[in-house]
Amino acid sequence: MECKRKITMRFLVVLASVILAINAANDVELWQEFKQKFGRDYRNLREEKVRFSTFQSNLRTIEEHNEKYNNGEVSYYMGVNQFTDLSPEEYRSMLNYSASLRPVHSEPIVWHNLSNVQAPEYVNWVEQGRVTPVKNQGNCGSCWAFSTTGAMEGAYARKTGNLVSFSEQFLMDCSTDNAGCDGGNMVVAYGYIKANGIEREDDYPYEEKNGWCRYSDGSIVTRISGYVIVPQDENSVKDAVASVGPIAAGIDAGHFQNYAGGVFETSECSSTELNHGVLIAGYGTENGKDYWLIKNSWASWWGDNGYVKMARNRNNLCGVATDPSYPVV
Repeated sequence: MECKRKITMRFLVVLASVILAINAANDVELWQEFKQKFGRDYRNLREEKVRFSTFQSNLRTIEEHNEKYNNGEVSYYMGVNQFTDLSPEEYRSMLNYSASLRPVHSEPIVWHNLSNVQAPEYVNWVEQGRVTPVKNQGNCGSCWAFSTTGAMEGAYARKTGNLVSFSEQFLMDCSTDNAGCDGGNMVVAYGYIKANGIEREDDYPYEEKNGWCRYSDGSIVTRISGYVIVPQDENSVKDAVASVGPIAAGIDAGHFQNYAGGVFETSECSSTELNHGVLIAGYGTENGKDYWLIKNSWASWWGDNGYVKMARNRNNLCGVATDPSYPVV
């Protein structure tokens, strides 16, 4: 009996070693694929070892979470993306939305209560042609500019019937009350657009860095008459999205790092500490869970083809109703 017990223990140890070896081999293969896909070229072997270790740690987090998803314990799943070689702290340090910024030279248009509007149970402005393809802010904290252009694109399409991609770089360089790659706020950008207008992306392409303002009056596509700050409740946000179109919002995206699909929900995000600007492009219900359809600016390989479905009617999850706004063209 003792001999059998020893053999069993040895077998389990060998089996565990084999599993670890297989996992390590799989990790190396995934690592090579990751580096190739996202163009990683580390400064030296020491840095690569650190990044690979972080990558492996994130892989284990993804695997453990997805096991819960497969068991029906959570409503969203995770995957490898451009942030998988970053620690959670490094990832969060990249988020640069400044909710405290407010223009002193421009007051918002008064919100009109839409309680008489019967909002439908499903809205998707992507399907209705009011949203441009997902963009990529890259290694620049310019989320506020992408959120602004997304809301502008929707408002302009509503007014004219034409979907035009507006320039984030124009806002980064010329809206100097914001801070370019170091953060900003959509409402501040609206104030600039009201006074000066905005150019299209084709005329002022994205550079992923701060630059000097190359304003050209002849390239201005449109100005706005003002902007609206939506009341801080999810019903008002739903009414606004249904009746107006895509709207800008600040959220806490501190736990989006590994999101890949499903309806995102967590008790860990804040409804007041906002750190990322996004576009609310619609809403609906999936598998019995209400969600907001959020367009991000981290390229189409992040999340669900660049989008995240964020739980709706969950006590203002991640602050989606804390700072919503839209421009009036």
